[in-house]
Amino acid sequence: MNSREKESHGWWPYVVPYVSFLLMSELAARLPDAADPFVLLVKPAMTLGIILWFWKQGAYPELRNSKHEVRFAGGVQDILVGLSLTAVWVIPFIVFPSIRPGPGGEFNPAMAGDEFVVTLLFVRLFGYALVTPIFEELFIRSFVMRIADVWNTDDDFRDQPIARYTRRSMIVTIVVFSLGHVPWEWWVCVPWIVLSNLWFYHRRSVAALMLVHGVTNAALLALAVYGGDLIQNADGSAFSFWFFV
Repeated sequence: MNSREKESHGWWPYVVPYVSFLLMSELAARLPDAADPFVLLVKPAMTLGIILWFWKQGAYPELRNSKHEVRFAGGVQDILVGLSLTAVWVIPFIVFPSIRPGPGGEFNPAMAGDEFVVTLLFVRLFGYALVTPIFEELFIRSFVMRIADVWNTDDDFRDQPIARYTRRSMIVTIVVFSLGHVPWEWWVCVPWIVLSNLWFYHRRSVAALMLVHGVTNAALLALAVYGGDLIQNADGSAFSFWFFV
């Protein structure tokens, strides 16, 4: 790391995209419902734009210099892990109906009219399965996990190795990841982040975890679209996957 890079603490490339997404979410909640289709695109697009701007400034060396990049064999494994973690996210809500959220708040692909359903599903896929895994993994796995071990020292988090296990960083990532989700998701946030951390220690690649995360989110969206008749509730009605996305 050169002296110019060392002059700053290096937090902004990781914190700004994550916080910007949260702030845009808060702003979107205060806009009229008619703005929802536009927010669905603008929010992830702006977040990705911020990440690309930092990338052009030379940020994210862990992605540029990774010795454990996603090759074919590793990528197939990451995809399988992502699919397995989809089950971790879904099964508790099937087995324990009492932990499901109340009605309302589900994603509605027909929010702009039936003629735009397919378009909005692709927009949702872009934000949920591509952009969200990028900024969340950079923040949680690359920033939070490393800074947790040095926050009370003079060490630079950027000098810490990627995917090194410590009890402190494991606990901090669990807490921070869970707090980034609504309370009814905490039942599945904890096992998801613990198991994906274990895979991270094995793969030692942020890019690999982006793929795992993206596969999980894409699979959840696919279940919402195509899984309407897969599972029945106790009263015989179809189990809806839309509240996941």
